[in-house]
Amino acid sequence: MVRRPGRDLTILTYGLMTQFSLDAAEQVSKKGVEAEVVEIRTLAPIDKATILSSVRKTNKVLVVHEDKKTMGFGAELAAIISEDAFEDLDGPIMRVTGPDVPPIPFSPNLDKAWQVNTEKILAGIEKLAAY
Repeated sequence: MVRRPGRDLTILTYGLMTQFSLDAAEQVSKKGVEAEVVEIRTLAPIDKATILSSVRKTNKVLVVHEDKKTMGFGAELAAIISEDAFEDLDGPIMRVTGPDVPPIPFSPNLDKAWQVNTEKILAGIEKLAAY
């Protein structure tokens, strides 16, 4: 793969967000930004080798998960990257997550606003790619 500095990035995700991330990566590839989606299949033990290999290849990371941002699993992923691959980064570790609010809302309209979706991931990709 030919590296294009400032263009490629890694998306770390798991569960339902994997499909949304793949959809967003496909859409953004039409704009010339390549996003490598890494599905975290086990949270414990975590596959640090795969995560760090991708981060070192792309030099930018977007963490996507459904949980709230504060104290969500994405913070653990960011800590791993900060501790083991900080020197390889060309931009900040960014996260697309649910908002920091009490449990998931019952109202369909509030639930839709709360949920992470392809559009929110696409916006995160574009923001990080421009960094």
